[in-house]
Amino acid sequence: MEEVYCPKCGKKAPANALFCPDCGTPLNVKSNQPIRIIVVTTPTLPGYHIVKVLGAVHGLTVRTRGVGGKVVVGIEGMFGGEVTAYSSEAEKARRESMQRLIDKAIGMGANAVIAADFETSDILRGTATLFSAYGTAVVVKPAKKVF
Repeated sequence: MEEVYCPKCGKKAPANALFCPDCGTPLNVKSNQPIRIIVVTTPTLPGYHIVKVLGAVHGLTVRTRGVGGKVVVGIEGMFGGEVTAYSSEAEKARRESMQRLIDKAIGMGANAVIAADFETSDILRGTATLFSAYGTAVVVKPAKKVF
């Protein structure tokens, strides 16, 4: 296996590591391998030390309901219960806003996002919904275990 060294601190890292286990710096990865980061809703990340706070990060998307969706929502609304057409679109928008948050955090050099949360707002007189994911982009490193 090829040895991998951190470009920032120079320490040796495991060959399959995406981030330096000492300083948290993203390591060069193959282009077909997605970079993964940790996203948590908590203000801290148990088992890790925050090395650097990079700042606020967000991802958003705006969705409108098409004519077909409005018809389905109207029909489902007559019977009560979950409006599945809207739930499905809301879930897609949530995933999209989260992916945009992750992409921006990676672009900032983060390997984690803490205090992540979602927010929605109706805009354009209720014809569209804004889905926003936001948090704090950070660089973390595993905490050294003390026994």
